[in-house]
Amino acid sequence: MATRLSAAGKAELHASGVERQPIFARIWRGSTRPADLEEYTRYLYEFGVLKIERMQGCLGVQMFRRLTEDAGEFTVTSFWPTLDSIRVWSGDDLTRTRHLEKDPDFLLELPERVTLVEVCSNDWVIQA
Repeated sequence: MATRLSAAGKAELHASGVERQPIFARIWRGSTRPADLEEYTRYLYEFGVLKIERMQGCLGVQMFRRLTEDAGEFTVTSFWPTLDSIRVWSGDDLTRTRHLEKDPDFLLELPERVTLVEVCSNDWVIQA
């Protein structure tokens, strides 16, 4: 596969580094009370992010947070080489949310669904 350079001068690769072999991102969002931001950050990392990160097939996990006047907003994105590999975490329903034990104590609402997308490009190489 020939490597092209992007307008920024970086190597332009398909997300998986392989032509016609996409990878997938599973994106979860949730919100807490502002006062719970730090405690939920630790809880979500320890019992959510680390668990996903150790799952067979997981290519990586990112956790984002943002504090507003009304809420602590969280986004967790996990990356997977195939839809079948996501089923390790999700079961047959790929967009069903898998809540953590203490989510009802922290989250303002319990989201029922996650977003599943194909990663078309990224600017770092994810090893599949």
